[in-house]
Amino acid sequence: MDQDSYSLMRGGLVHRLLHATGALGGSAHLSLWLALLLVAVSLLPMLLLTAVDGTLLPKHGAMSLLGDYATLARLLLALPLLVIAAPRSDALLRNAFRQLSHASLVPARRLPRLHALLQQVRRGRDGWVPEALCVLIAVLPLFLSGTALSLLPGVIDWRLDGAVLTPAGRWYEWVAVPLFRLVALLWLWRYLLWTWLLWRLPRSGLVLHAEHPDGAGGLAFLGIAQERFAVLSMAGGLLLAGACLNHITWLGQTLYDVRHLLAGYVIGATALLVAPLLLLMPLLMRTKRHALYRFDALGNRAAALFDQRWQAGAASAADEDSLLDHGDASAFADFSGVYKGLASMAVVPLDRWNLLWIALYALLPLCPLVLLAMSVDELVSKLVGILV
Repeated sequence: MDQDSYSLMRGGLVHRLLHATGALGGSAHLSLWLALLLVAVSLLPMLLLTAVDGTLLPKHGAMSLLGDYATLARLLLALPLLVIAAPRSDALLRNAFRQLSHASLVPARRLPRLHALLQQVRRGRDGWVPEALCVLIAVLPLFLSGTALSLLPGVIDWRLDGAVLTPAGRWYEWVAVPLFRLVALLWLWRYLLWTWLLWRLPRSGLVLHAEHPDGAGGLAFLGIAQERFAVLSMAGGLLLAGACLNHITWLGQTLYDVRHLLAGYVIGATALLVAPLLLLMPLLMRTKRHALYRFDALGNRAAALFDQRWQAGAASAADEDSLLDHGDASAFADFSGVYKGLASMAVVPLDRWNLLWIALYALLPLCPLVLLAMSVDELVSKLVGILV
């Protein structure tokens, strides 16, 4: 199979359109050029239109385009992030797909079942209906929205001229926001496909070994692959940071006022990204439980034989071979090490480093709020007070 057969991103309506234009066979930095194109299409017309209207630069009492941190975070940071991160994320996800097929996790007689599962994922990836629905959902709010509302209550913003959208506001509502929604929905569809794969994976005939040195029955690579979807929480964190900065700047709120929102987002986004791995918990728990039963019985026999040899060695004459002259002690120590590794086997293919990285992706975009919400001197004094 070629690399596209194991890819989660390289397929679907958008991918076929790019292929038809010949873009996929061109520059190696296609994602970067595509991100720049989307930013230019969504943001440059608004810059020109607001410059003509006089709402580009900040002015007292009204929120200009360059003072709208939520819009800038959405179009300048989150949108290109989702586009640029796609190839790098897909590379690791592609390796995870290949690992499932080539790592002897499934017996030969059950491989057709696994290949059928991967083929179903590819059909979901390549189908035009899901991505057509993504396009429909991206533009549907345009037809459902009623009267245009201000971004912040009581604050005049660059999108509105009274109760009517300005030309820049119309471009934002009709072009920029639907583009961002479409890119985010395409990512979300891939995330749902990956979750569905993890849900169906235990039924494909996986044979796990609890004594596997990765501590997760041979599935630790799935925790590494799950990290790649943390870019979604980073993009969401950028949106949240921009919205909070707007509230701090224009409504006079403080970082303390939004502390519960920020903490809830980090915890909720991390839990949401880790949740698909919990679908493998029953399989891993069953594998660990059965292995413990087997190794307990084997350990009893090994301990009994070791005890017999030890007593016999202690009672033997000094000129005869002792227990240390045989390999029994070393073999028993090796068995004890294997059993301890088995007893500490994780029931979720996720270690603390995977969890930490996923949480950091959600937390990192929120860190600048601390620097913007208080002066450097105040921040240093608080840190010194905590440390001293």
